[in-house]
Amino acid sequence: MTSEQPQLLSVRCKPVQLWRKSSTLTHTAATRPQISRTQSHQSSAITGEYFSDYASEVSSQRSDQSEASYETPPSRISTPVVQLPPSDSEMTLPQRPDAARPARLQIRTTAQAGNPRALPNLDDMSPPTPGIDDLQFIRFALDQLTRDEDVLGGRESTADELKGQPTRPVPSPPIQAPAPTAATPAGVREPFRRIITPPMLSALRRSAPDETMLAVSPPEGQSWADLGYKPLPLRPWFLGLYLSVCLLFLAGLIFSNVYALRHHGLYDYDGYTNPRYFVCQYLPQLLGMILILWLFYIEAAVYRSAPYFSMSNARSQDRILQDFRTTAANFLLPDLRWFKIREPLLGIAFLIFWLFNFTVPLLSCLYQSQWVTDDGDARWRWTTAQDVGWVLVALLVLLILAIVYCIIRFARADSALMWDPTSIADLVVLFSRSNVAQYFERTEVMEEVGPHIPSMSLMLGYWTTSQRPDIFYGVGGDNALVKRISIEPAAPPNEKEPNSQESSFDVERQRYSYDSSFTRNIHSPFVRYRWVPWFLRDISIIIWAVLAMLLLIAFLVISFVNRAVQDGFDPLLPSITGNSGFSSSNFLYSFLPTLLGMILFLSWQPIDVYFRAAQPFANLADPTGASAERSLLLSYEASPPLWVTVEAIFNRDYKVAYVSFVSVLSSLIPILAGGVFTAQLFRESGDVRMVASMPGYIALCVFVAIYALSFLVIWPRRQRYLPHSIITIADRLSFLYSSGLLSEFWNIRTKADLVGRLVGTPASLTGEWREKRPRARYAFGVYTGRDGKEHLGIDRLSRPGSGEMLVTTGTQR
Repeated sequence: MTSEQPQLLSVRCKPVQLWRKSSTLTHTAATRPQISRTQSHQSSAITGEYFSDYASEVSSQRSDQSEASYETPPSRISTPVVQLPPSDSEMTLPQRPDAARPARLQIRTTAQAGNPRALPNLDDMSPPTPGIDDLQFIRFALDQLTRDEDVLGGRESTADELKGQPTRPVPSPPIQAPAPTAATPAGVREPFRRIITPPMLSALRRSAPDETMLAVSPPEGQSWADLGYKPLPLRPWFLGLYLSVCLLFLAGLIFSNVYALRHHGLYDYDGYTNPRYFVCQYLPQLLGMILILWLFYIEAAVYRSAPYFSMSNARSQDRILQDFRTTAANFLLPDLRWFKIREPLLGIAFLIFWLFNFTVPLLSCLYQSQWVTDDGDARWRWTTAQDVGWVLVALLVLLILAIVYCIIRFARADSALMWDPTSIADLVVLFSRSNVAQYFERTEVMEEVGPHIPSMSLMLGYWTTSQRPDIFYGVGGDNALVKRISIEPAAPPNEKEPNSQESSFDVERQRYSYDSSFTRNIHSPFVRYRWVPWFLRDISIIIWAVLAMLLLIAFLVISFVNRAVQDGFDPLLPSITGNSGFSSSNFLYSFLPTLLGMILFLSWQPIDVYFRAAQPFANLADPTGASAERSLLLSYEASPPLWVTVEAIFNRDYKVAYVSFVSVLSSLIPILAGGVFTAQLFRESGDVRMVASMPGYIALCVFVAIYALSFLVIWPRRQRYLPHSIITIADRLSFLYSSGLLSEFWNIRTKADLVGRLVGTPASLTGEWREKRPRARYAFGVYTGRDGKEHLGIDRLSRPGSGEMLVTTGTQR
């Protein structure tokens, strides 16, 4: 032992005999206590239970038979926590006073009438040695033995600890915050309502030996950094603008129906090669498609923001990370997940949004040509199909009601956001100091992350802990224990506990191999490149490509062989337009082609969404890593249509640019398909035939060919394959929970601060950078986590002391 090690006090004495006589306590003669000092690596801890057991043991002895030795048990030393500099670990917020040191352990055991063995108060005890007052030695021993209690906080020693045997720490129950008083501001959210004051904080710290997270709010009359940020598509004025366009559209539909019914149509028909033909056959679908694309942009914002809005709700759900989807859906099939996560009103709104997709096929057959004889000279006039028009009015009214609900819902909701969480870097900031990352251990190799994460009630806002004075912003579970991750060397296999899940040994000896199997999984190419959406798997893409090519060839052959489209074909249905403006043949050959075109358009949208979401991971899979602009800060999912293509071209993500461009280009297929066919009367033969407008039909053939050939381009390369899906927060957080990135972005208050921390901030308009340092590279692969073990996920490509990440992506498909 070295001289610098703490000294352990050992008290050696002969057992004494206690008995009660005439309500007084007398002691037999005992030898004087001898005090000797021995060296130890650990200091001791002692509690009232130790003295109670000691007194019981002493009083049970009836004779002085042998000499007994008592030695103070060693106390465990907690794992040291790495303290970051104040500039990196504390936000620029009102600081609370430093934590008061926990009160020294007070050992008070009083004698009770029913317990003759109870130990009296130390001050009332007579010294065990006749004639010599050794109370000073006892007090000195107590001071030495309770020294660690001042630092680690009080705890109760178990029987195993009294015997000197190490035991596992038993977590204490969550701390219940004091009930709110009348002075608590009404704007603070329940059930996290509390204002932490220095006396309350000291009381909480004295009662909490384990570090817990505590939600805090600014005192009345004060405010901290601005919260309540709402993404642009969910702001009242933006939704109000969309609502105004819908109201104008509704007014136009009602006017068309009423005016055509009262005036025997809208205006005269003068052929299919003039502007009026475009207005009646193409413009309605075009306006409806603009509303649908605009609606997709709003839906995407709801998907990525709904989890954080729910975290600010007083009735926060307990499976937000697992069940709330963050990538857009609700395309070809309705998304009913909202009903599963107990959001029925949003579920109804999204069901209405999905039904609105059918407005484009209905708009394509809204206006028909009618032979009018009771309004002046007999002539052809454009009129409105009354039944179709009023169905469209009903659908548009439902859409307006759904938009009104969204305006009210998101205008009154408290998001508790500082900015729009659209990228991986935003996720890092929100969970950098969270206490939920500890539940994600080894989930990066799971096929499904959700079932392995416990249910937790989460909150987004300001937090503090029971052991630290700083206030920080992020996501956390109220009153949940904080598990500090520190680098610890892995124990050798022969030193692991037999019942530990991390133990590793062979089957014959009936032992586990969990740790070694996890190591094999993170290095396994099968696990690393296991998942891709079912519609982008190899067999699926082959089927899509073959079907698309066959249908394209059949479409072109039927259209141009024997001039079937140019010369017209028999409609096989009545083509006479009735008084209500409905024609069976015109309805069929307008509605059906548009419906098929909408199926093609909606089928492409999930492909576009996945390529946008997976592109940061594809860039991170490069063996040389990627810059922050092309990885952590990439946010294609939040960009509006067409703008994604521009961003992707500048970032050299050409496949994303092409896929997003095709997603918009495919919207022209239903627009053109619904207006190319009309019933025409051939006066020479007196026949009625369905004839196509050739300029529109040729454009339709070109867009269909581009769409079909695009299935050969979307074949995802190996970089876009992942261990599991990335549609929820839990899925993405499983790749970050042990990353060193969570320890680098603690003092972030705005999105500009985050971007400046990652890529640097220009000092002036000259373009000079404030930070003259090489930019970091980031990658997705096997890295050394904060716990000193290997993990699979996202981190810096190289770190001092831990080497470079292992990125296994090659040039294979």
